[in-house]
Amino acid sequence: MERLVHLETSRIDPENKIGFIFQGKPYQGVEGDTIATALHAEGIRILSRSLKYHRPRGLYSLDGECSNCFVKVDGIPNVPAEITAAKDGMVVQPQNVIGSADKDRLSFLDKLGFAMPTGFYYRTMHKPQAVWPVALKQIRKAAGIGALSPDFEMKGVYDEIFTHADVCVIGGGPAGMMAALAAATQGLRVVLFEKRPWLGGSFEYRTNEYAEDQKLWARARILEDKINSESNIRTFKQAAVTGLYNNNLITAFQKGKIFDAFTERYIEIRANSIVAATGCIERPLLFENNDRPGVMQVGCAHRLARTYGILPGKTAVFCVGHDLGLEAAVDLFDLGLSVSCVADLREEGQNETLITAIEDRKIPFYRGWTVEKVHGKKTVGKVTLTALTGPDHRDAACDTLVASAGLSPLNAILTMAHATLEYDKRTGYFLAGSIPERINPAGRILGYEDPHAIESSGWIAGLKAAADCGARIETMLTDEEEKIAGLPGPHKGSTFVTLPTPGKKTFICFDEDTTIKDMDNAIEAGFDVPELIKRYTAAGTGPGQGGIPGHNLPLYVKQKTVSSNPNLKPTTTRSPLVPTYLATYAGSRHDMSKRTPVHDMQVAAGGKMDRIGAWNRARYFSDDRQCRDEIETVRNNVGILDASTLGKFRIFGPDALNALQRVYVGDISRLSTEKIKYSAMCNEDGCIIDDGVIVKRSEDDYYFTTSTGRAGDTAAWIRYHTRYDHWDFKIVNLTDAFGVINLAGPNARNVLEIITDEDVSDKAFPFAAYREFSTNEGIPVRSMRLGFVGELSYELHVPASYMPGLWKILEAAGKGFGIRNFGLEAQNCLRLEKCHIIIGSESEQRTTLHDVGLGFLWDRSKPGARTVGVPALIQTENQKGRLKLVGFKMGDSLDAPPKDGSIIVDEKIRGYVCTARYSFSLREPIGLALVDDDLSDPGTKLSIYEDECNGRLMSAEVATTPFYDPKGERMRM
Repeated sequence: MERLVHLETSRIDPENKIGFIFQGKPYQGVEGDTIATALHAEGIRILSRSLKYHRPRGLYSLDGECSNCFVKVDGIPNVPAEITAAKDGMVVQPQNVIGSADKDRLSFLDKLGFAMPTGFYYRTMHKPQAVWPVALKQIRKAAGIGALSPDFEMKGVYDEIFTHADVCVIGGGPAGMMAALAAATQGLRVVLFEKRPWLGGSFEYRTNEYAEDQKLWARARILEDKINSESNIRTFKQAAVTGLYNNNLITAFQKGKIFDAFTERYIEIRANSIVAATGCIERPLLFENNDRPGVMQVGCAHRLARTYGILPGKTAVFCVGHDLGLEAAVDLFDLGLSVSCVADLREEGQNETLITAIEDRKIPFYRGWTVEKVHGKKTVGKVTLTALTGPDHRDAACDTLVASAGLSPLNAILTMAHATLEYDKRTGYFLAGSIPERINPAGRILGYEDPHAIESSGWIAGLKAAADCGARIETMLTDEEEKIAGLPGPHKGSTFVTLPTPGKKTFICFDEDTTIKDMDNAIEAGFDVPELIKRYTAAGTGPGQGGIPGHNLPLYVKQKTVSSNPNLKPTTTRSPLVPTYLATYAGSRHDMSKRTPVHDMQVAAGGKMDRIGAWNRARYFSDDRQCRDEIETVRNNVGILDASTLGKFRIFGPDALNALQRVYVGDISRLSTEKIKYSAMCNEDGCIIDDGVIVKRSEDDYYFTTSTGRAGDTAAWIRYHTRYDHWDFKIVNLTDAFGVINLAGPNARNVLEIITDEDVSDKAFPFAAYREFSTNEGIPVRSMRLGFVGELSYELHVPASYMPGLWKILEAAGKGFGIRNFGLEAQNCLRLEKCHIIIGSESEQRTTLHDVGLGFLWDRSKPGARTVGVPALIQTENQKGRLKLVGFKMGDSLDAPPKDGSIIVDEKIRGYVCTARYSFSLREPIGLALVDDDLSDPGTKLSIYEDECNGRLMSAEVATTPFYDPKGERMRM
């Protein structure tokens, strides 16, 4: 098809050709084309087949409102061809097709529609019972469209942005641009989202006059230039908003252009105020065969010509319910489209200037007429028109039917903010009733159609958004409200849905092949609420998120059930509002991990960093994965470990002790200010979820640590379990505010004595004690004497900013003792030899405090604390048949220790290995395992199966624990 070139509204470059493949054949488009527009220009009308009946489907909306134009592009299924830019070399295939889009071997299913009523498979395929498993597999194969190869690898760069704005404007049409400019004039930071590649909205392609000697499209360009000139407005084009959540959190994704550094990027933005200027979509007209390729919406036909330089067809019939349809008919006729006739659903209310223009062009015009049926085997060949008030019928030959019943406000973003929608009889729209604070609708979403009223409503919304941010705009707002009061109000729209006797293949939802007959069946079955009918018929559950049936569904239900349920609401829209790649949500493979204050020093010292939960930590300090030198340094000399990732909290106030008593199984009331208390937390089932130490710094003021994994949850856990007590306490998470150094080994005290004048002798600072002191350089230290690695050791807690300085001081003080770094793997082996457990490694979701041998921590004499998990601890204390934590040895076996997670077996699986390592201190492999309690006695033989390298069976024996220094003498040196 020959392009319309040199149109002022055009967004293509006809000189820059693009070649791509469709169904194995080469086709050509131009720069600016989408896949669908390029194929339409090449005469391709059938792009895919429908889900259920395999009916031919083609270009319909140009905004991706349904799955009609879903195709497979370079191996990626479900790509909306209407809104996806055509690129050189891309390979495009139709979907839901056996054979080709034009000749689908499953098209015979269309004739079997009578045998596939709504929900037929649930009612007909469950008897006899043996049929259902077979039928279920076939049904699941048929569900959904598009197939992804298991070997497919997603290519591209997927990025993300997390930002903040004073005002976020959703929609880059005239109302949205005016709102952004109004807010920007108040000096506010504004972010503007527009899902199309350019700003302008409903003005962008239209040639009607905005003002004397100025067209609507030209007005859009002027507003766009103003937006671009404002330094405090950040615009995201080709950026579809996918959700709106509590506290004005907006999510979106943006498609990159050919020279952008990203393919797509996820955007998350928090705004003080929001302007919703999302405009309208067209409400489909319902008639027999309304899904035939060649049937398209008004905006689609108009934008094809004005934006892409492609006439929608050779000969067209227009059947519309709004003035935009009349405007398009006149403009497209002037551009060379043969228009057989224009039918208008409305008896009155049309813009008489447009009717005069139609009559001047000798185009037959029918008031109060609609389409009854489209004829044509695969595409439109003829239409039958009928009068709404009489028996008159007319046939008109054409290859294109431009059809639209009216407009539908895109108010999904408002409903996500919990705005209520009410049906407005004048406009025929569902308009927002109550709207949450700091959300301001504008433009056509409010029913405005007059260009000046649209802009004025946008300016008002922008001023209100500025007021939400504290700007003083009272006078300006009053002036603008007086202005809009003198402009045309919300436009009276068409409320027509369908003829009283629509055809059998009148589709209300293209995605799921849902017909009006399916709707009637649902209503006859007793469903009279749109939400229930949606689920029963599947209408609106496809990838279009109800864009096509969204408005018609409640209107049709209202029409059919008006006597029983007159107050119907549209169905709920859920995020994502626009289908999004999982790759976009995942983003680039950025390591979003946290770093400790001495991360760079660890790397400089040769640390092999590894991702551990949310943190980057040093696992090794050499290429020896068994870490022998690190382990023996701690056992024989002195080592230094970065333990900053521990959870660290302050809890204070009159009821701080009560809160601790509630969640810890030990009795914290007995704790003195110079001692530490090791205890554990359990959930309601008595299962251990965390352990740590508690320090009493002064009356009603406590400092405590948790495991790294619980650092983010502990405060919420305590508040949750004290929520009904009205206790007076405060809790502060100090995890990132403090760093921790573990100084461990026989020479640890010698090093500590060098850096402080404080008495740190065993008598002055015994095991399980707590002291606060300063180093000789004045660094304040909170020190706990612990023994997690089985040697004399001190945990030194200091403000994070002091961590690098203290680390250097310790290295200098320990130089004469051969001090060296040790990492997590060495610590893991050291604590394993002492059988000190790590929650999550030696425990699981069903493991109680008793199962891991920590029942001694539970103080049964605690007064009235109602400790979390105690009832379950009572019930499970002597319960049989549970997994128990045991230690095992493998003697002088030359085998390497089994992998963590290896199973313990006899005739069946009897447990699994939690942690196993080679012990250089014991010179044999050792480990901890959870086993059935009848295997937990010392001396019991265990068979361990490791499923690696064709599997191997190893022998072990349950041993008495701890393996190393059972009396704990080395910790108390």
